[in-house]
Amino acid sequence: MAYIPKSKVNRLNTPGGEFVIKSTNQEYAGNYIELSNGKYYVGNNQKQLGQELIIPLVSNQLGNSDDFRTYSNLKPQTTKFQSQVKSVYPSKSIPTEEDYNRSYYTRYFTRKVNEPRGYMEVDIDTFNAISQRKKTYDYNLYEVGSLTWNLKNGTTTSNSINLQILERTFPFVSIIFPKLDEFEKIDSILTTPGGELYYEDGREYIGPYHVHEDAPMVGAEHTEEPHATLYYSKDLNTFNPSIPSISDLKNQDSFEAPEVKGGFRY
Repeated sequence: MAYIPKSKVNRLNTPGGEFVIKSTNQEYAGNYIELSNGKYYVGNNQKQLGQELIIPLVSNQLGNSDDFRTYSNLKPQTTKFQSQVKSVYPSKSIPTEEDYNRSYYTRYFTRKVNEPRGYMEVDIDTFNAISQRKKTYDYNLYEVGSLTWNLKNGTTTSNSINLQILERTFPFVSIIFPKLDEFEKIDSILTTPGGELYYEDGREYIGPYHVHEDAPMVGAEHTEEPHATLYYSKDLNTFNPSIPSISDLKNQDSFEAPEVKGGFRY
């Protein structure tokens, strides 16, 4: 398998209900890779792609069982409506140049009302059809929402905050937006005023930083000289469980950072 650059890959996660494994037609849930050519593969390693995933073609026919025929007789209008609507499929909206000039754009999603984690990202046409209760889709089965997605110069924190606010109304919606800097474009020096990035030992970092291989690091540019890797507050305790959480540190009167060796990347 030829090497695929990271710029051509999106690492994502599906809770299920979106893809089936092409070779077996079995439903798939878990990590997957989306390539720039529109294909999907199991796993998160672009150097060794897993099995290919495809979006299933789901029939809207409700069947011909005795229970179905009984229901049809009792609810003929509802049955007719459900047999005529189209299935909803996931669709990722790509930001335009105009969106980048504005520094943000809107992403849309839907969720099955009877599945707490049954989210899919959809395009604006699907969003409008369901929200306007058009007869294109079963608007009784889905609810829809939207999210402002920042695009330029340090988006991880702002997109995380937007998702946290959105989860008050749509719990678990973050599962379909796992890459907080997805589509980010950097055209100026990144700087943090504090409350965002931390050294491995828990000390707060203030100043310019850059992103190298998906990791924030000290300094405006990547150089061959050793320089420390930084961690977002949400990742710090996960990476080093011996470090108290940031909220715990802020509640302490004083904090003496433990001695840590390493934490540098080249």
